[in-house]
Amino acid sequence: MSLRIFPHRIKSFLEIYLSPAERLSEIIFGLIMVLTITSTLKIALTDGETGIRTMAIAALGCNAAWGIVDGAMYIFTGIFERNRYARLVSYIKSAPDNNSALAAIENELEPTILWVLDETERKRIYTEVLKSASGTLPQESKITKDDFFGAISCFLIVFFSTFPVLIPFLVVRNLDIATRISNLVAIGMLFFIGYEWAKYTNRNRFKAGMGMVLIGSSIVGVTLALGG
Repeated sequence: MSLRIFPHRIKSFLEIYLSPAERLSEIIFGLIMVLTITSTLKIALTDGETGIRTMAIAALGCNAAWGIVDGAMYIFTGIFERNRYARLVSYIKSAPDNNSALAAIENELEPTILWVLDETERKRIYTEVLKSASGTLPQESKITKDDFFGAISCFLIVFFSTFPVLIPFLVVRNLDIATRISNLVAIGMLFFIGYEWAKYTNRNRFKAGMGMVLIGSSIVGVTLALGG
């Protein structure tokens, strides 16, 4: 496989299993974790190769651990969501009357894209769901292939989002300078995430980028103030 094709395939893999919002969120989590660990360790570590190596290993280890946790939570969330729909089917089948069942369906579907339809169309869809659910047996949710690959996607994003922030520690031998450059890289990445997020939410891109920088920096500041 060509090295130029490999990043494209990774990108395609991530796009299959994670939405744009999920991908951007995972990068934010990874950046906040690595910023927190580097800012905390900078206080305790001494300058020199040993301090820089310790910083890099700690940041990689932290994000690897968080990537595993985040991947596990992705699986649990998927199972929970499917069980939620199974519980809805169970309730529909045992509801005292159709009005109660339709109310439960409306409560579940109202926050979705159905809001763009008029009330008559929405009620027609609710009725169709009621008919289908009444003849469906609730299925016990199990871990699926999509859950597994989604979890891997979460890990990859969280883990590899560490690398750009760690590059300064590999090329600069002064711990203080490397940390400052690393922080600037992280701030730049946060701005880019906000800039990209605005594309999906019809917001001003520059304001969204600056807002993400402020939010990310504030979270790191609060984390450090509370003891890391």
